[in-house]
Amino acid sequence: MGNSVTISGLRQELWRKTLFKDVRDELYMQKFVKRSERAMIQELEDLSKEKGDKVNFGLGVKLSGDGTTGDNEQEGNEEAMSDYEEELSIDQLRHAVRLTGQMDEKKSAYNMRKSAKERLQDWWAERIDKEILWKLCGYTTKTFANTPSAPHSDRSIWANDAGADASLTADETFDTKCIDAAKQKAKLADVKVRPLRINGKPHYVMFLHPYQVTDLRKDSVWTQAQREAGVRGEKNPIFSGALGVYNGVIVHEHEYVYAWSGGAASIPICRAILCGQQAGVIAWGKKVKWVEKSFDYGNKWGICVGAIFGVIKPMFNSKDYGVISIASAGTTASTA
Repeated sequence: MGNSVTISGLRQELWRKTLFKDVRDELYMQKFVKRSERAMIQELEDLSKEKGDKVNFGLGVKLSGDGTTGDNEQEGNEEAMSDYEEELSIDQLRHAVRLTGQMDEKKSAYNMRKSAKERLQDWWAERIDKEILWKLCGYTTKTFANTPSAPHSDRSIWANDAGADASLTADETFDTKCIDAAKQKAKLADVKVRPLRINGKPHYVMFLHPYQVTDLRKDSVWTQAQREAGVRGEKNPIFSGALGVYNGVIVHEHEYVYAWSGGAASIPICRAILCGQQAGVIAWGKKVKWVEKSFDYGNKWGICVGAIFGVIKPMFNSKDYGVISIASAGTTASTA
């Protein structure tokens, strides 16, 4: 009696598909990613279908004219649409695991593919979250595929109006005044940061470093606002995992928000971000490739997973298009 076996090429394709699906499920930033230019993170797939390592896309600007009244002539008084073009590059990123050998596998029996998938799944989800947040925060040394742009001064807020990262002192920490100032700047900016429309209402999304969250929770204005109007009952996934909502800003906490040692006395400095439409763009050239390979005459096996993609924070006239940055000193939690 003959036994049927799976074809190795199809088996790898199956693991590739399940890995990418599970990565997206684990990805914290996935709730903000959509193909629409009205999304916080716009997803482009053009390069997965065509050759090339770059993609150009447009940044739309709202119409600003007053319109034509009564029977005044409309023809000849049309408003010219203003659009900016941005370019995004993609590159390949891979990671792999390699087993010690068949004798080691014999000592500890487990499913190699399942174990590798779960570990690579965690790594990929974290890596893509990092890539998105690092780019949005302007973490300029993280240059995979695209070099991030530092926040423009016209799109920046500092706690207590410090005016510069280097001027921040230990007591200039994050509070609701920072949220108010960032939202005001977003609404009044020359080329406004467009809010997301959620359940028919305008909202911005803000990401804080855990140090900044520690400080925000000490703000009585914040705690009172959360007692009176939390996020309970909101079904939109953008509210999922949020700390709360304040002044139309949905506040999230994430450890990959950019933080470093600096300020007036080498204290922790954190760069929160307020995001609107097209705050970031992610483009895919190839969504995860799964490869299994033998070494040492088949004694050892390794699994490599790679993808071709890129992320940017769009800019117009050298200014952040959909992001306002908020820098503050950060306070480490204490039990004292």
